[in-house]
Amino acid sequence: MRRSTGHIVLLCSPLALVALVTAMLSGCMEMERKKAAPLPPRYPTLPARENVPAFMKGTIYELADVTNKDPYPVSGYGLVVGLANTGDNTGTSLAVRNFLIDEMVRHGFGSQDEGLRNLKPEVIVRDPRTAIVEVYGYLPPGGRAGQRIDVLVRAAEGSQTKSLGRGNLYQMSLYSGGVDSIRPVRRVNTYVTAQGAVFVSPAFADGGATSRPVAAASLRRGSIMNGGLVAADRPLKLRARTPQLSVTRAIERQIDQQFADKAVANTLDEGTVDVFVPHGYNGDWEHFMGVVTHLYVGRTVGLAAVKGRMLAEEATKPGAPLMDISYCWEGLGPEVMPFIQPLYAHASAEVAYAAARAGAFVGDLVAEEALLEMARTEGHAFQLNAVKTLGGLPASSRIDRMMAELLPAKNTLVRIEAYRVLADHGSPLIITHEIRGAFALDRIMCDGGPLVHATRTGVPRIAVFGRQAAVKLPIMLRTMQDKLTISTGSDGRSMVAFDRTGERAGGIQSQMNPDVHELVYRLGGGSDEGFRFGYSELVGLLQSLSDGRHIDGAFVLQDEPALELAIEEAPPIVDPTGRPNVDAPAVEGGETPRMSEEKGR
Repeated sequence: MRRSTGHIVLLCSPLALVALVTAMLSGCMEMERKKAAPLPPRYPTLPARENVPAFMKGTIYELADVTNKDPYPVSGYGLVVGLANTGDNTGTSLAVRNFLIDEMVRHGFGSQDEGLRNLKPEVIVRDPRTAIVEVYGYLPPGGRAGQRIDVLVRAAEGSQTKSLGRGNLYQMSLYSGGVDSIRPVRRVNTYVTAQGAVFVSPAFADGGATSRPVAAASLRRGSIMNGGLVAADRPLKLRARTPQLSVTRAIERQIDQQFADKAVANTLDEGTVDVFVPHGYNGDWEHFMGVVTHLYVGRTVGLAAVKGRMLAEEATKPGAPLMDISYCWEGLGPEVMPFIQPLYAHASAEVAYAAARAGAFVGDLVAEEALLEMARTEGHAFQLNAVKTLGGLPASSRIDRMMAELLPAKNTLVRIEAYRVLADHGSPLIITHEIRGAFALDRIMCDGGPLVHATRTGVPRIAVFGRQAAVKLPIMLRTMQDKLTISTGSDGRSMVAFDRTGERAGGIQSQMNPDVHELVYRLGGGSDEGFRFGYSELVGLLQSLSDGRHIDGAFVLQDEPALELAIEEAPPIVDPTGRPNVDAPAVEGGETPRMSEEKGR
């Protein structure tokens, strides 16, 4: 190299220069190749769905799969108070006890309860009136913020608590993987908040036979009916089988058009559409998604008439998938009425119900009358289905009139379903007393035989059908470990309740008419006599009266909810290392549930 007039000149051999140029060209080519490499798709293309009926071609069912539809388990630790000295937190892990103490300090726990007002958190967890509990729930598919759910409570692992009867759960939060005895910490996302009175098994609510293993275990767990409050919306998801933005946008437009609400569907990308269950469906996500998946994408003028006729012909064929056809009719709307009305009187009960069901949901009053006739007909294969369909329609005086006609039915389940609809609608045929804010006591003014019904899910309700459901005399019943006695009055026409379960010296004694409604009202605390029996205890008492044939009429207790069994049998949520996974629940695809997002357009 030599210096020349202010310039630096690089002297090199021809071979070196060729090598340098070749390297530079190779580098440029490699950079261009990397720039041109296509990005991997976010969603794989799925094969075409098999066995799609010809009449469902072009529906959302053919184009997309429904995901995020499994119940999502949530849990957490809480404190139950108000026990009759049956709590014992000895044996509960130190980590859990410290976690509860920290939570009490954070919330000012003691100040919320008169009996615990002046106690420190460390003392509260040692008090026999309290129990540390594990609380479990399932965030429902398509759950909406503010939706109520039942939750399960059970005494914390290792604790010596004998019974949760008469207990009340303080407000607490449920998280993904919240129950973890080794690392009980507050999570970022609260999916459900829970609180309320604990409902223990009515078979053991009186506290007797606690030495039996089954009874002892049953008293250590219970449910809080309607006690969970969903914290945020959880959308269902439609996963496009062919990921294209044009497909997901078309699905979104069809759903928005169907429900006349642009907040129902939201395209996230080329593979996913979030779908929110409208509040009018009252949490019935299966009905809602049944309609959604049977919508024809890109509907044109006149399609409803063409499809309505074709579906009517298809419905009368042997083995036709009638529920799919009914959903298709429902999605097509009122234009299908002329084609389905002749089917309301079809010889096949299944065809007639499928047509009438769809007709009712598209606003056909003739279909409603057809369903009412099915509901009136004892032994009809779709009698109860017809009642439930009518109950799923928007509330109106017309629907209430139909339900009132069914209250005296011979079929007990029909009577109860009709009552449930009327209770939801606030019908004047039902006289309701709210007992201490703990449960509803209903008297249904109707003909028909006396009937007593109690719920185990949703709102705690005891319903007495008819003008009077009598307690048969003479009677001598001892329950609540012989601390509650119901006997015939000295006049032979009344009955006397003697309660020694409380702390009042000498107990509480009251004379009353032999009437189930009055008995529940007074023992539940509806009067000022001092009785304070809880809902589960009263349901257990009614069961005892029924078993002893002391009630004039049937007592029907709602079936045990599947919640407890599902939670008991659910496998633990773990990650590949075997450690509890607090962030990834056991849902389809291993995703946490996507909560609501503001719809962007």
